[in-house]
Order: sequence, then structure tokens, then C-alpha cells
Amino acid sequence: MSVKNQFTKTQVSLDDIDIVIVENQQTTITSALLSNMAQANISVIFVDDKFVPSCISIGLYKNSRTTKIQRSQVAIKKPRLNRLWRDIVYAKILNQGDVLNTVKDDDYLYYLLKKINSGDKNNVEAVGAAYYFKELFGKDFCRSDIKDNRNIALNYGYSILRSSIARHIVAYGLNPSFGMWHSSELNAFNLADDLIEPFRPIIDKYVLNHINKDIEISSSHKQDLVGLLYAKVKNSKNQNSSVNEAIKNIVSSYQSFCLNKREDIEIFTMVKNNE
Repeated sequence: MSVKNQFTKTQVSLDDIDIVIVENQQTTITSALLSNMAQANISVIFVDDKFVPSCISIGLYKNSRTTKIQRSQVAIKKPRLNRLWRDIVYAKILNQGDVLNTVKDDDYLYYLLKKINSGDKNNVEAVGAAYYFKELFGKDFCRSDIKDNRNIALNYGYSILRSSIARHIVAYGLNPSFGMWHSSELNAFNLADDLIEPFRPIIDKYVLNHINKDIEISSSHKQDLVGLLYAKVKNSKNQNSSVNEAIKNIVSSYQSFCLNKREDIEIFTMVKNNE
């Protein structure tokens, strides 16, 4: 791939790229390059003038067993999906609790873990989120405030994770629109929005420590948010891996779940500062 501006021209190997983020509104990308990046399973994220991701480009299915996998995916019975969703919500709230406890001693989110049941019928995820963000960022914080730069950074970071998850979903022959809990007919990435949940607190922790409400996020901040794909998380065997590797493993395990080769999926938790 050739990247150039008015001063320089650089050659970059597609093998070294996972994600491309296009921020400059004057950027020109040829259709041939987009096609080559799709073939190389590279996600391309386009952002608007406020640096909010607005479009994701990923390749079409290249897995040789796509038809078999997707038939199995849509045939999964709801009780099995409900058990998976319970595990995902548990991991998400556990990670949120660990992030919150870097700020204050607070056991409320850990207490909520006891209330999570199959399919999260008690809607513990929403209860936890409402409490978590207010305690983490302050009582005046609102996730819908698009002028708050913390929200801009959160959305930017979440989109990076979502894109990485989507590319692996496609690579493993799964259909990203068929979620286990998210099911909007207008959302082409329902499954990615399910699997992202345990990873969101990684972004939250960075934003908490580095982003101010009133100061715009810098290029350095955006590079750091992309770099969180290589931050460390911990699997169920207490082994550390990068976020990117964990994403690959959780998608791979979900494929195996769909094919009735296992009854759970890989769940990852935060690595604490002293670990």
C-alpha cells in the first residue's frame, strides 16, 4: 500500500495492518486499495468532522465453511444464547467494578453480579451501567452528551473494538447481523455489539485517566485508543493475552459454540495494575 501527502510517499505492507482509520476529509482511497484491504481482512473506519466513526468497511466472507457455520448460528436455541448472554454481562460488570475500584472502594457492582440470571432478565446490565458511569465520571455525566469530549473518546475507542470484532466475525464465517441478545433489524453488527461488552471497560479506564470533558482529544489520544488493542487482558485460565488476541479467541469460541463443539465462550477480564 502506498501512502503519500504533499511531502512524502511511504510504502506499507498490508500484512502489517489490522485497522485503517481515515480521519482527514480530503483523503483519497482508490477502489483497488479498498478491495485489496478487504481481501487482507483489514477493517477501514471512516470518521466524520467531529472524529466520530461513521462507517466501517470489512470484507465479505472468505471462510470455506460459511454456509454450514451460519446455518448452525441461526439454529441455536434461545436458552443456550441466554446462558451466553448471562456470562457476557457478568464479565462486563466485573470489569466495570474493577475499573471503578481504581477510583474508589465500591462493592455495588460486585453485589450486582449475584443478581445476573440467564438472559439477564433482571436487566442488571442497564442498572450497572447507570450507576457505573455516574460514579466513574461524576453525577453530571451523561452518555448522550455529544459535546462532552469523554463521550467522543469513548465512542471512538468502542468503534475500534467493534471493528476488530466484526472483522474476526467475518473471518470465522459468522454472520455479524445475527446477535445473541442485540437483534435490531437496522443493525448489521448485532453480534459484534454483543461480544464487545466485556471489553468496553478497557476504553473507559483509559478515558477516565487521560481525557478531560472540555479539552478535545488529540492525535496522541486517538493513537493510544487504537493501541489498546494490544493492552493485556486475562482469560479464564489466568493467562494474559492482548485484547486483539482475546477478541480473536472469543469469536473463535463462539463459532465452536454455534457448531455445538462447546457450551460456553472464552470470557476475558481486566488485568489489574499489580498483575
